[in-house]
Amino acid sequence: MIGVLILTHGELAAGYLSALKLITGEAENIDTLGLYHETSIENYKEEVAAKMLKMDQGEGVIVFCDIFGASPYNVTAQNYQRLKDKVNYRSITGVNLPMVIEAVCSRETMELNELAKYIQTVGKEGIKELFENYGKEE
Repeated sequence: MIGVLILTHGELAAGYLSALKLITGEAENIDTLGLYHETSIENYKEEVAAKMLKMDQGEGVIVFCDIFGASPYNVTAQNYQRLKDKVNYRSITGVNLPMVIEAVCSRETMELNELAKYIQTVGKEGIKELFENYGKEE
């Protein structure tokens, strides 16, 4: 089973996991890690690497990050050299709840690269504006 790791600033990752459980019930092989002011980047990087190694059951890990170019994303990039022969992973930024739900619900029927592409599409398609969808003109 593909692992799902959510990395964000503060409690956002835990919020995604809480919402996921509310909607889909308990899920296996999913974890979160928030970054806080008191956390050193080096320690965060080590924690992320340890979680990725633990979560990879042979099919890889999807790592969601909140912001492109921010510390959680940068840590996944910095870990690549030392993990590339140990963990097959894809890091996707701009995480939203539809992406997390689909990743968890589809990870047993898709391989890692296919799932990563699919999740990006789901994330983009999950962004809607109410009145555009109902044809209201201003």
